Amino acid sequence: MPLIDDRSEIQISEGEPPTLHFTGKIIGLKSENLKKEMEKLSQSNPKGFSLDLSEVSLLDSSALGVIMLIAQRLRPSGGKLVLLNPQPNVLHVFQVTRLDTVLEIKNEMPE
Repeated sequence: MPLIDDRSEIQISEGEPPTLHFTGKIIGLKSENLKKEMEKLSQSNPKGFSLDLSEVSLLDSSALGVIMLIAQRLRPSGGKLVLLNPQPNVLHVFQVTRLDTVLEIKNEMPE
């Protein structure tokens, strides 16, 4: 699991679908790190994957852009990005931006 800083990390759980876990704040340069990991995962899993947001305390507009970019890249091949367990303040960001109407958001872990 690559360490981003002392409070943020990215970890990938294998499974069907695989799940990318991010811990901490997704802001600034951390959005670029998230993008790199999500691009790798989307290339090796064109059917899609899940992004666990349960331990994400904050995300900015660059993080929203990364999430939308990857979701759009997966769609032509029938793949999808599923956002899991966002904290209330993170879910609020998706609701205010109305991205909750175009992204799949679940409050559960995949089986």
